[in-house]
Amino acid sequence: MATLVAGCALLLGGCGALDGVTISTGPGPASISSGGHAAPATAPATESGDGGETGHNAADVMFLQMMVAREVETAKLAALAGEGTLSKEAEALIEAISTTENDERAEMSGWLRAWGEPLEAGGDLHAEHGGVSTLTKADIKALKSASGSTFQTTFLNLLLAQQGNGAEIAQYGTGNGENGGVLELAGRIDESRSAQVQQMLKLLSDAS
Repeated sequence: MATLVAGCALLLGGCGALDGVTISTGPGPASISSGGHAAPATAPATESGDGGETGHNAADVMFLQMMVAREVETAKLAALAGEGTLSKEAEALIEAISTTENDERAEMSGWLRAWGEPLEAGGDLHAEHGGVSTLTKADIKALKSASGSTFQTTFLNLLLAQQGNGAEIAQYGTGNGENGGVLELAGRIDESRSAQVQQMLKLLSDAS
């Protein structure tokens, strides 16, 4: 079974451009692009819903900020899926992840705006709570230089680290938050990311 790429340590990084991949999380529809090809993402959620209507604590805010940053990083990776060859199973998984996380990111950004909170927090605050694993230039270089079946192995290893970190952030949310909507979302994210990790481990095992 392939091992996780060492470059995916739990380090906090910016949520802007990375080797030609950019994503916007500001007001209005978000977009992801790579090499001139853009894919629309869901517009930010409105201020209604459980998250915007009930009380919240600092952990709720931190969870949302970290998860938005986490999903921005995953979107950057998903935008590079076309750089090589992937199996139909891997393509379907990546498409499902992208669709789900676009919706989640819009909802979480909407809650933060409704609460008057920034979409990003200082790096020191994130680091105190485990941080957000980020893609490095070395990760991107390794992916773009991979060919044949090596591309899928490299891609899935990177995505494994991303989704595993997502599960860890979700567990922070369920263990420390108080907002009903946040707790429900964090539990759902923990369950889905853990299932995705298992699915990717199986894909890697089947290919080895």
